[in-house]
Amino acid sequence: MTENTPSTHTPEPRQVPDWIPAFPVLAPDSADLPPHHDHCLGCGPANPHGHQLRARRDAHGVHAHHRFDSRHVGAPAIAHGGAVATVLDELFGLLLYTVGEPAVTRHLAIDYLAPILLDTPYTLRAHIHARDGRKLHLQATIENDHAHVITTATALFLTVDVNHFLTHKHTPTHR
Repeated sequence: MTENTPSTHTPEPRQVPDWIPAFPVLAPDSADLPPHHDHCLGCGPANPHGHQLRARRDAHGVHAHHRFDSRHVGAPAIAHGGAVATVLDELFGLLLYTVGEPAVTRHLAIDYLAPILLDTPYTLRAHIHARDGRKLHLQATIENDHAHVITTATALFLTVDVNHFLTHKHTPTHR
């Protein structure tokens, strides 16, 4: 075949991952939120390196309980800031079940107000602060067992069509 000869090859249809069709079908009265998929770094129950975060819907958004362990160490006895960011981004991702549309992280900002200690229980909370078309403005906190806020986060997520997850070519968006 030369460069000028049109291709007659029909590309094979892409396989749709199991989690994509199931994503927006969560029952509105369901309090327990399912993992995005079994191997998700943030919530996948089959990922031995992941956080296996479990979240529940509540009147304000979602909440979860989490303990960072030795896999997440940064400084001695303290969770790595990147591990904390992963969990917050995942909590926002689970909050999307309440929206019923897939979305992606556009911007994530975190204020670390105190160290997140390993092997210590924390409560995480996230809610939708505002929506402007495709833009979801989200907020979250991490509290210690005395209800003191240890970390705050804000994020901008953009809703996307499911094809976003099936397309391998992504081009940067304008800032």
